Amino acid sequence: MCAQSVTLMTAGLVVALWALAGEAFTSMFQDAMNKVRGAG
Repeated sequence: MCAQSVTLMTAGLVVALWALAGEAFTSMFQDAMNKVRGAG
């Protein structure tokens, strides 16, 4: 396996994970930010 195919596979995994978890991560992140703003 050449480095290019490994890079492509890694990028594909990241994109797939982001597509699956992006929405949940975004709401989680916004919730954390709201808590930080509220505490500050």
